[in-house]
Amino acid sequence: MPNDELNTLVARKKRGEDGLEERILDRIARDVYRSPRLYGFRTEDEVGEVFERYWHRIAGLVDRYEDTGANFEAFLVSTLRYMALSVRRKQAWNSDREAVFVEESKAEIDRSFDSLPSMKSLSGTSPELAGFPAASDTGVCAVAFRRRVLFLCVKCANMMDDEEAATIARNVGLDENHVVEAMRRAREIGLGQRRRSVSRRRGRDAAWLRYETACRRLSRETDLPVRQALERSIERDRGLYRRAVALMARSKPSISNKAVAELLCIPKGTVDCGVGRILRQCAALYARSLSR
Repeated sequence: MPNDELNTLVARKKRGEDGLEERILDRIARDVYRSPRLYGFRTEDEVGEVFERYWHRIAGLVDRYEDTGANFEAFLVSTLRYMALSVRRKQAWNSDREAVFVEESKAEIDRSFDSLPSMKSLSGTSPELAGFPAASDTGVCAVAFRRRVLFLCVKCANMMDDEEAATIARNVGLDENHVVEAMRRAREIGLGQRRRSVSRRRGRDAAWLRYETACRRLSRETDLPVRQALERSIERDRGLYRRAVALMARSKPSISNKAVAELLCIPKGTVDCGVGRILRQCAALYARSLSR
Protein backbone atom coordinates (compact mmCIF):
# COMPACT_ATOMS: atom_id res chain seq x y z
CA MET A 1 0.00 0.00 0.00
CA PRO A 2 1.58 3.33 -1.06
CA ASN A 3 2.65 5.67 1.70
CA ASP A 4 0.70 8.70 0.53
CA GLU A 5 1.65 10.88 3.49
CA LEU A 6 5.40 10.40 2.95
CA ASN A 7 5.13 10.87 -0.82
CA THR A 8 3.07 14.03 -0.31
CA LEU A 9 5.57 15.49 2.18
CA VAL A 10 8.44 14.85 -0.22
CA ALA A 11 6.54 16.38 -3.13
CA ARG A 12 5.90 19.53 -1.07
CA LYS A 13 9.59 19.68 -0.10
CA LYS A 14 10.66 19.34 -3.74
CA ARG A 15 8.35 22.25 -4.65
CA GLY A 16 10.32 24.45 -2.25
CA GLU A 17 8.28 24.34 0.96
CA ASP A 18 10.50 24.80 4.01
CA GLY A 19 10.43 23.20 7.45
CA LEU A 20 9.51 19.68 6.35
CA GLU A 21 12.86 17.92 6.89
CA GLU A 22 12.16 16.77 10.45
CA ARG A 23 8.66 15.53 9.60
CA ILE A 24 9.98 13.54 6.63
CA LEU A 25 12.80 11.91 8.60
CA ASP A 26 10.50 11.15 11.51
CA ARG A 27 8.04 9.53 9.14
CA ILE A 28 10.81 7.46 7.51
CA ALA A 29 12.06 6.24 10.90
CA ARG A 30 8.58 5.28 12.14
CA ASP A 31 7.70 3.49 8.91
CA VAL A 32 10.95 1.50 8.78
CA TYR A 33 10.75 0.42 12.42
CA ARG A 34 7.11 -0.54 11.99
CA SER A 35 7.74 -2.71 8.90
CA PRO A 36 11.46 -3.54 8.78
CA ARG A 37 11.10 -6.49 6.39
CA LEU A 38 9.53 -4.28 3.74
CA TYR A 39 12.81 -2.36 3.64
CA GLY A 40 15.04 -5.44 3.62
CA PHE A 41 15.79 -5.69 7.34
CA ARG A 42 15.53 -8.86 9.38
CA THR A 43 15.54 -7.27 12.81
CA GLU A 44 15.21 -3.88 14.46
CA ASP A 45 18.89 -4.14 15.38
CA GLU A 46 19.76 -4.06 11.68
CA VAL A 47 17.57 -0.97 11.28
CA GLY A 48 19.42 0.74 14.11
CA GLU A 49 22.82 -0.14 12.66
CA VAL A 50 21.90 1.21 9.22
CA PHE A 51 20.47 4.40 10.70
CA GLU A 52 23.62 4.88 12.77
CA ARG A 53 25.99 4.22 9.89
CA TYR A 54 24.12 5.87 7.02
CA TRP A 55 21.91 8.50 8.68
CA HIS A 56 23.52 11.42 6.83
CA ARG A 57 22.94 9.66 3.51
CA ILE A 58 19.35 8.84 4.46
CA ALA A 59 18.77 12.48 5.41
CA GLY A 60 19.95 13.52 1.95
CA LEU A 61 17.71 11.11 0.01
CA VAL A 62 15.00 13.73 -0.52
CA ASP A 63 17.44 16.09 -2.22
CA ARG A 64 18.77 13.29 -4.43
CA TYR A 65 15.34 11.96 -5.40
CA GLU A 66 14.21 12.62 -8.97
CA ASP A 67 10.72 11.68 -10.16
CA THR A 68 11.35 9.26 -13.03
CA GLY A 69 8.06 7.41 -12.79
CA ALA A 70 8.54 5.86 -9.34
CA ASN A 71 7.46 7.64 -6.18
CA PHE A 72 9.79 8.52 -3.30
CA GLU A 73 8.71 5.53 -1.22
CA ALA A 74 9.91 3.13 -3.95
CA PHE A 75 13.20 5.01 -4.11
CA LEU A 76 13.51 4.79 -0.32
CA VAL A 77 12.75 1.05 -0.23
CA SER A 78 15.34 0.32 -2.92
CA THR A 79 18.00 2.40 -1.19
CA LEU A 80 17.42 0.97 2.29
CA ARG A 81 17.42 -2.59 0.98
CA TYR A 82 20.85 -1.98 -0.52
CA MET A 83 22.08 -0.50 2.77
CA ALA A 84 20.67 -3.47 4.71
CA LEU A 85 22.45 -5.88 2.37
CA SER A 86 25.73 -3.97 2.82
CA VAL A 87 25.43 -4.18 6.60
CA ARG A 88 24.72 -7.92 6.51
CA ARG A 89 27.73 -8.51 4.28
CA LYS A 90 29.89 -6.52 6.68
CA GLN A 91 28.51 -8.50 9.62
CA ALA A 92 29.24 -11.78 7.83
CA TRP A 93 32.77 -10.61 7.07
CA ASN A 94 33.38 -9.64 10.70
CA SER A 95 31.90 -12.93 11.89
CA ASP A 96 34.21 -14.88 9.58
CA ARG A 97 37.23 -12.90 10.76
CA GLU A 98 36.37 -13.58 14.39
CA ALA A 99 35.78 -17.26 13.70
CA VAL A 100 39.15 -17.52 11.98
CA PHE A 101 40.85 -15.97 14.99
CA VAL A 102 39.03 -18.20 17.46
CA GLU A 103 38.83 -21.54 15.65
CA GLU A 104 42.09 -21.67 13.74
CA SER A 105 45.50 -21.94 15.34
CA LYS A 106 48.19 -20.74 13.04
CA ALA A 107 51.43 -22.73 13.29
CA GLU A 108 54.53 -20.66 13.80
CA ILE A 109 56.61 -21.34 10.72
CA ASP A 110 59.13 -18.54 11.03
CA ARG A 111 61.38 -19.83 13.75
CA SER A 112 65.05 -20.75 13.69
CA PHE A 113 65.71 -18.75 10.52
CA ASP A 114 69.25 -17.88 11.41
CA SER A 115 72.24 -20.00 10.51
CA LEU A 116 73.10 -20.34 14.19
CA PRO A 117 72.30 -23.83 15.50
CA SER A 118 69.42 -24.36 17.90
CA MET A 119 70.14 -23.46 21.51
CA LYS A 120 68.05 -26.46 22.61
CA SER A 121 71.13 -28.62 22.13
CA LEU A 122 72.76 -26.69 24.94
CA SER A 123 69.77 -26.69 27.27
CA GLY A 124 69.15 -30.42 26.89
CA THR A 125 72.70 -31.62 27.49
CA SER A 126 74.54 -32.10 30.78
CA PRO A 127 77.74 -30.06 31.26
CA GLU A 128 79.82 -33.22 31.65
CA LEU A 129 78.66 -34.76 28.36
CA ALA A 130 79.08 -31.47 26.52
CA GLY A 131 82.57 -30.90 27.86
CA PHE A 132 81.52 -27.69 29.64
CA PRO A 133 83.14 -26.58 32.89
CA ALA A 134 81.18 -27.61 35.97
CA ALA A 135 78.81 -25.06 37.46
CA SER A 136 80.97 -24.95 40.59
CA ASP A 137 84.17 -24.25 38.62
CA THR A 138 85.41 -20.71 39.34
CA GLY A 139 88.56 -20.87 37.24
CA VAL A 140 89.48 -18.29 34.62
CA CYS A 141 88.52 -20.57 31.72
CA ALA A 142 85.15 -21.39 33.29
CA VAL A 143 84.34 -17.72 33.87
CA ALA A 144 85.31 -16.84 30.30
CA PHE A 145 83.17 -19.69 28.96
CA ARG A 146 80.13 -18.44 30.88
CA ARG A 147 80.58 -14.94 29.47
CA ARG A 148 80.58 -16.38 25.96
CA VAL A 149 77.38 -18.30 26.71
CA LEU A 150 75.81 -15.04 27.91
CA PHE A 151 76.81 -13.33 24.64
CA LEU A 152 75.26 -16.15 22.62
CA CYS A 153 72.04 -16.18 24.67
CA VAL A 154 71.54 -12.45 24.15
CA LYS A 155 72.37 -12.80 20.45
CA CYS A 156 69.66 -15.47 20.14
CA ALA A 157 67.10 -13.67 22.35
CA ASN A 158 64.53 -13.65 19.52
CA MET A 159 64.97 -17.36 18.85
CA MET A 160 64.44 -19.00 22.24
CA ASP A 161 62.24 -18.49 25.27
CA ASP A 162 63.17 -17.56 28.82
CA GLU A 163 62.79 -21.11 30.12
CA GLU A 164 65.38 -22.42 27.68
CA ALA A 165 67.74 -19.61 28.59
CA ALA A 166 67.30 -20.30 32.31
CA THR A 167 68.10 -23.99 31.76
CA ILE A 168 71.25 -23.13 29.83
CA ALA A 169 72.34 -20.67 32.52
CA ARG A 170 71.74 -23.22 35.24
CA ASN A 171 73.73 -25.90 33.40
CA VAL A 172 76.82 -23.74 32.93
CA GLY A 173 76.72 -21.93 36.28
CA LEU A 174 75.41 -18.53 35.15
CA ASP A 175 72.98 -16.37 37.10
CA GLU A 176 69.61 -17.32 35.53
CA ASN A 177 67.97 -14.00 36.35
CA HIS A 178 70.84 -12.03 34.83
CA VAL A 179 70.69 -13.97 31.56
CA VAL A 180 66.90 -13.80 31.25
CA GLU A 181 66.82 -10.10 32.11
CA ALA A 182 69.46 -9.29 29.48
CA MET A 183 67.46 -11.19 26.85
CA ARG A 184 64.25 -9.42 27.82
CA ARG A 185 65.91 -6.01 27.54
CA ALA A 186 67.14 -6.94 24.07
CA ARG A 187 63.62 -7.91 23.00
CA GLU A 188 61.97 -4.87 24.58
CA ILE A 189 64.11 -2.39 22.66
CA GLY A 190 63.56 -4.33 19.42
CA LEU A 191 67.07 -5.58 18.76
CA GLY A 192 67.15 -7.93 15.79
CA GLN A 193 63.63 -6.95 14.71
CA ARG A 194 64.25 -5.26 11.39
CA ARG A 195 61.54 -2.99 10.01
CA ARG A 196 61.23 -5.00 6.83
CA SER A 197 60.81 -8.23 8.80
CA VAL A 198 58.08 -6.67 10.93
CA SER A 199 56.32 -5.39 7.79
CA ARG A 200 56.56 -8.81 6.14
CA ARG A 201 55.16 -10.48 9.24
CA ARG A 202 52.18 -8.12 9.20
CA GLY A 203 51.66 -8.77 5.50
CA ARG A 204 51.86 -12.53 6.04
CA ASP A 205 49.31 -12.42 8.85
CA ALA A 206 46.93 -10.16 6.88
CA ALA A 207 47.12 -12.43 3.82
CA TRP A 208 46.49 -15.49 5.97
CA LEU A 209 43.45 -13.86 7.59
CA ARG A 210 41.96 -12.82 4.24
CA TYR A 211 42.63 -16.30 2.83
CA GLU A 212 40.93 -18.12 5.71
CA THR A 213 37.98 -15.72 5.74
CA ALA A 214 37.43 -16.07 1.99
CA CYS A 215 37.60 -19.87 2.29
CA ARG A 216 34.84 -19.80 4.88
CA ARG A 217 32.67 -17.59 2.67
CA LEU A 218 33.31 -19.79 -0.36
CA SER A 219 32.13 -22.87 1.52
CA ARG A 220 28.61 -21.44 1.81
CA GLU A 221 28.37 -19.14 -1.24
CA THR A 222 26.07 -20.30 -4.06
CA ASP A 223 26.20 -17.35 -6.46
CA LEU A 224 28.59 -18.26 -9.30
CA PRO A 225 30.11 -14.77 -9.95
CA VAL A 226 30.70 -14.30 -6.22
CA ARG A 227 32.31 -17.75 -5.97
CA GLN A 228 34.61 -16.92 -8.86
CA ALA A 229 35.62 -13.64 -7.21
CA LEU A 230 36.30 -15.44 -3.93
CA GLU A 231 38.39 -18.09 -5.70
CA ARG A 232 40.51 -15.35 -7.31
CA SER A 233 40.93 -13.69 -3.93
CA ILE A 234 41.93 -16.98 -2.32
CA GLU A 235 44.51 -17.69 -5.01
CA ARG A 236 45.97 -14.18 -4.74
CA ASP A 237 46.24 -14.26 -0.94
CA ARG A 238 47.69 -17.78 -1.00
CA GLY A 239 50.47 -16.47 -3.23
CA LEU A 240 51.07 -13.41 -1.03
CA TYR A 241 51.24 -15.62 2.05
CA ARG A 242 53.73 -18.03 0.49
CA ARG A 243 55.97 -15.22 -0.78
CA ALA A 244 55.98 -13.56 2.64
CA VAL A 245 56.88 -16.86 4.31
CA ALA A 246 59.71 -17.46 1.83
CA LEU A 247 61.13 -13.97 2.36
CA MET A 248 60.90 -14.30 6.13
CA ALA A 249 62.64 -17.67 5.99
CA ARG A 250 65.67 -15.93 4.47
CA SER A 251 65.75 -13.21 7.13
CA LYS A 252 68.00 -13.31 10.19
CA PRO A 253 66.35 -12.43 13.52
CA SER A 254 69.54 -12.88 15.51
CA ILE A 255 70.93 -9.78 17.20
CA SER A 256 74.15 -8.33 15.82
CA ASN A 257 77.36 -8.59 17.82
CA LYS A 258 77.54 -4.80 17.89
CA ALA A 259 74.09 -4.54 19.47
CA VAL A 260 74.98 -7.25 22.01
CA ALA A 261 78.13 -5.35 22.94
CA GLU A 262 76.24 -2.07 23.38
CA LEU A 263 73.57 -3.74 25.49
CA LEU A 264 76.13 -5.37 27.81
CA CYS A 265 78.44 -2.30 27.76
CA ILE A 266 81.51 -4.21 26.54
CA PRO A 267 83.75 -3.88 23.46
CA LYS A 268 82.39 -5.36 20.24
CA GLY A 269 85.64 -7.26 19.70
CA THR A 270 85.04 -9.14 22.93
CA VAL A 271 81.65 -10.30 21.68
CA ASP A 272 83.03 -11.19 18.23
CA CYS A 273 85.74 -13.37 19.72
CA GLY A 274 83.48 -14.86 22.39
CA VAL A 275 80.67 -15.87 20.02
CA GLY A 276 83.08 -17.29 17.45
CA ARG A 277 84.98 -19.20 20.12
CA ILE A 278 81.92 -20.85 21.66
CA LEU A 279 80.46 -21.79 18.28
CA ARG A 280 83.70 -23.51 17.35
CA GLN A 281 83.93 -25.11 20.78
CA CYS A 282 80.38 -26.51 20.55
CA ALA A 283 80.44 -27.49 16.87
CA ALA A 284 80.76 -31.20 17.65
CA LEU A 285 77.88 -31.01 20.12
CA TYR A 286 75.59 -29.45 17.52
CA ALA A 287 76.63 -32.05 14.97
CA ARG A 288 75.69 -34.86 17.38
CA SER A 289 72.36 -33.16 18.14
CA LEU A 290 71.46 -32.76 14.47
CA SER A 291 72.43 -36.33 13.60
CA ARG A 292 70.00 -37.84 16.11
